[in-house]
Amino acid sequence: MRKPTSSRVSKTIVLFGITSLFADIAGEMIFPILPQYFTMELGLSVAALGVIEGISDGASNLIQVWFGWLSDRLKRRKIFVILGYAIAATGKVFLGLSHTMFFVFMARLFDRGGKGVRTTPRDAMLAESIEKENRGWAFGFHRTMDSAGAILGNALVIVLLAMQYPLRHIVWISIIPALLAIAFILPVKEVREVGPNGFELMPKRIMQPTWADFTNDRKKFGSEFWKFIIVSTFFHLGKISYAFMLLRAANLGIVPEALPYLYIVFNIVQTAFSLPVGKLADGFGKAVLVFTSFLLFTLMSFGFIIGGNALFLVALFALYGLSFAFIEVGVRSFAVELSPHHLKATGLGIFFTVTGVTSIAASWIGGLLWQFNNGTATFWYSGITTGVATILFMIFFYQRILGAFQRFFHSFSSSRAR
Repeated sequence: MRKPTSSRVSKTIVLFGITSLFADIAGEMIFPILPQYFTMELGLSVAALGVIEGISDGASNLIQVWFGWLSDRLKRRKIFVILGYAIAATGKVFLGLSHTMFFVFMARLFDRGGKGVRTTPRDAMLAESIEKENRGWAFGFHRTMDSAGAILGNALVIVLLAMQYPLRHIVWISIIPALLAIAFILPVKEVREVGPNGFELMPKRIMQPTWADFTNDRKKFGSEFWKFIIVSTFFHLGKISYAFMLLRAANLGIVPEALPYLYIVFNIVQTAFSLPVGKLADGFGKAVLVFTSFLLFTLMSFGFIIGGNALFLVALFALYGLSFAFIEVGVRSFAVELSPHHLKATGLGIFFTVTGVTSIAASWIGGLLWQFNNGTATFWYSGITTGVATILFMIFFYQRILGAFQRFFHSFSSSRAR
């Protein structure tokens, strides 16, 4: 059997990165103008916007586990990845054509649904394209390109608005990078052979998956995986949206015109650290990475309670970006590590579905608490909840964390002795 060459592995990861870059440019061109587009261009109420976004996000989260498992059972990844990006691009076409609430609903459902279809098969395909020892780097590189796309998309929409482009024209322009994302994913090849050197590749195809298959496959996940799901669920219940950070910054005296720059600080730091964090995961262990991400987010939440001047807020948004780099790289690579080798997409699907739903709940709870004590009640809730999750993770996975530090000190001592 022919194993994948290093050039194919490199090409696959680079193509995934470029695809994510263009997809995020397209998405971030739309996201900042959505409230204005819905209310001013289409005449919809803020309440209608909330209902549409809530349903579309919920649908995206719920279907991730299904499409992840389906790609595992059918032993096909690429078709779901292409389909997901194509569905998202179609959503932007619907948005450009929108004149009624039905078209708006279909547009957002397609856009978020496309993400739900592609995410878990894509991440599993990415993991299968490189050795175990370098998966953290692969996820870090992918996250770097994703964040770079967010920065470029935000910058582009700022330029287009400054040039007084109509909102609907910006929506149509966003279709171009969405189509480029599809173009760059087409050359990617799936790896289906079982080879040496730590590659966990796709076995022979199994057809006609049933509900009984899904139930049986779910039982193949070990106790560590389910402990991770429990802790991650608790953490994401406290992982409030960045919108609350922006609102808190406004309460502390930051003028509205300066708020987008704080969001850019977050994106720049996340982009800069995603790749180094991925390398750290490969050398130091994924469990340490997840623990660090939980701890950083907790510290950031308590920092917003304290508040401060503009420079302190810039530091908090930088810390937010750093914690996000650890979270995005760490949890994905750790979920893959804890999943059976033939059920990686299913494991990722379970993780993304559960944490996605709890993230929606976190934003709802954070919104209810916002009215108390100038918004600090929201951050007290976030800090305490994520802090408890950090402690639980340390209790459940202390052996992995301790082992990582022991390996580090042993390696450090050996290098000093030489």
